[in-house]
Amino acid sequence: MFDLDGTLVDTEPLLHDALSAELGAAGVPAAAIRPEELRGRGVAENLTRLGGLTRSPMSAAELYARVSGRLLDRLRLGVAPLPGAAGLLGALRRAGVPCALVSSSYRAMVDAVLPSLGRAEFAVTLAGDEVRHPKPDPEPYRTAAARLGVAPGRCVVVEDSSAGLRAGLAAGCVTVAVAPTREPVAVRVRGLSELTVARLARLVDTPAPFRSSTESDAST
Repeated sequence: MFDLDGTLVDTEPLLHDALSAELGAAGVPAAAIRPEELRGRGVAENLTRLGGLTRSPMSAAELYARVSGRLLDRLRLGVAPLPGAAGLLGALRRAGVPCALVSSSYRAMVDAVLPSLGRAEFAVTLAGDEVRHPKPDPEPYRTAAARLGVAPGRCVVVEDSSAGLRAGLAAGCVTVAVAPTREPVAVRVRGLSELTVARLARLVDTPAPFRSSTESDAST
């Protein structure tokens, strides 16, 4: 079970471009739109901080709709998967391993990105607006596991965020981090290129006490 943004694709630069373009068109000075200050904040938070600088009496909701629309238009043109993503998804499909996409993004964004990854690679897709309790609550991963028809303990969650890793662990899944983290994961890797079907299979066949180790797994 894979997270989307930051794990399979990186839409952050595209989001920053959309945010900067709409805020700039609304009269916010370019000097106030600094990428380093936009990074790591939600769209709504950035609009709340910068919306007061606009020349026009545009509501935060209208600005949000404009930014989201611009971002979706760009995503539908295609976004490059992160290194190793296409190869790993293809290998899992050929091995007959069902995959789920479990994202905190809304369905519209998930659907905009899916063609770039291949819809056929996923037996299940679950968006953030399709659950009552998003990550770090375990509901998304428990729901996806149930739709796959697989016990959570036989599922591997691949994530880049602490919230997602906590959600996977709380759901009873094996967790793999593709970014630095202090969460108690089974494996930490530098990217998807370090994962193989055989390596993922070994994780679900390993006794649970070992899987909860916080030590990095350097095996291949």
